[in-house]
Amino acid sequence: MASLDFTTMMEQCESQELESPGGVATPAVYSKLLALYLLKNDMTNAKFLWKRIPQPIKVGTPELNDIWRIGQKMWLREFPSVYQLLSQDWSEGVKPIMQAVA
Repeated sequence: MASLDFTTMMEQCESQELESPGGVATPAVYSKLLALYLLKNDMTNAKFLWKRIPQPIKVGTPELNDIWRIGQKMWLREFPSVYQLLSQDWSEGVKPIMQAVA
């Protein structure tokens, strides 16, 4: 399996968000970007990303909420809960990122 360059992936997701019509990216972009921020332990950017994701996307994307729940547990340093939440099945888009977080 080829090594994934998570830094490049994060830069691409950030660019996709900025270049999206109306500044609103797809749920997949938001999910990847949030997972990448958690991987990099960049809780500040994760928190600001969560705040700017439109509410309809948050409501309509259960996986995005699962990723955010992990971020909340990381923030609180509740690591047993983090690893428990990480053990679930992830979509192909975020699976390698969440495996790297674990």
